[in-house]
Amino acid sequence: MIVACGQMEATTLSEAPRAWPMAERLAAQARAAQADLLVLPECAYPAYWLESVARYMQPDIERSNRVLERFAALSREHRIWIVTGFVEENGGQLHNSAAVFDRSGELVGIARKSFMWDCDNRWFTPGSSLSVFDSEFGRMGVLICADARTPEIVATLATGGAEFTIEPTAWVNAGRWGQNYLNVQADFMIRARAIEFGLPFACASKSGCEADKLEYVGQSQIVDADGQVRAKAPIGGEHLISAEISPATARLPVLDDDQRDRLLGGRPPMRATGRAGRVSIRCADDAGAICDSIRRAGGRVCHLGGNDLRNFAPARCAALDGAQVLVYDGLSPEEALLRTRAAENRVFAVAVGVTGVSLLAAPDGSIRQRSSDIGESIELDLSLADDKHFTPETELWEQRRAACFRLPAAAASTRQVSSVCGTV
Repeated sequence: MIVACGQMEATTLSEAPRAWPMAERLAAQARAAQADLLVLPECAYPAYWLESVARYMQPDIERSNRVLERFAALSREHRIWIVTGFVEENGGQLHNSAAVFDRSGELVGIARKSFMWDCDNRWFTPGSSLSVFDSEFGRMGVLICADARTPEIVATLATGGAEFTIEPTAWVNAGRWGQNYLNVQADFMIRARAIEFGLPFACASKSGCEADKLEYVGQSQIVDADGQVRAKAPIGGEHLISAEISPATARLPVLDDDQRDRLLGGRPPMRATGRAGRVSIRCADDAGAICDSIRRAGGRVCHLGGNDLRNFAPARCAALDGAQVLVYDGLSPEEALLRTRAAENRVFAVAVGVTGVSLLAAPDGSIRQRSSDIGESIELDLSLADDKHFTPETELWEQRRAACFRLPAAAASTRQVSSVCGTV
């Protein structure tokens, strides 16, 4: 199948009418590219920054039923599947949602964002289930923006039979406004998700800014099931990208009974009390010695095998049990995966090879050290791993809605990973 992603320039609520000619241009371009499916961004109409519920409900903003009618007509006109973000009005509540239309303009279904990112909390109600839809191409998993930061959400789509994944998004810049464009999903996490679950991803983002509130990184991208980027838009501007992808059978995580119970909310996450200190690790040490030094300093560490890197479950369970540092032993790490294990759990992730530390990622997913520039020792501020806030309004464990998750049954025989050791 050929999938297209339409990157749209951001609009404020007062500029919302501009969204329609953009969507129309992108749909026409997608048809010209012979695309089977077009993805448009999160909240493609009217805007992501809603200012307030009262402002959104003003008469200059089209109501969601009318918005769905217009996207359905666009799909029908161009004989193309469309997945687009929109604001869904539902019995006095607003949802950050994505609508799926087939070639005839029929509404196949609606997915609702579960992981509320920052200002989402001000006006949206989170979704209570996760969505996989039948299509002429195979089973389509749909998630929205920050949902992809939660590995259990992608695992739920995979467990539900998803063969490819569609993501309307508005990737917000975490770097310096207008100078340094950073976003973990655009930079490495989508590639990691494709690798670990063996699923293609198609992500349509926004570019530009909404007033002085939000700036976006663009970089809409299509990634195949091996984690290879097949097409990518630049940071700025309106763009259409397209590429051929092959729906695939998902690679499901292998879980034991304890892991499955932990991931499905069998007990609450451990929350540290008091302020953690700093620990220094010797770069030439092996994994066992590094773990010992962290424990002696009062830190909490989980010692994992190299094969654990492609499975989110061991790292997630360790983080839920309070680990501040994950130490992966005996591997040449896939950088995107190591950074993802760090960023999704807000912990340090350390890869250790035969000569010592080969790669170290900080809780924000940034690379702290590589083997080429590592000195004698590295100091870790463990308090960074105890702070689970992505933003002041986005706390990792508060946004993790385990009631939505559906995970594969536990394997009959699985290896137990090392437990978290240290003080709380």
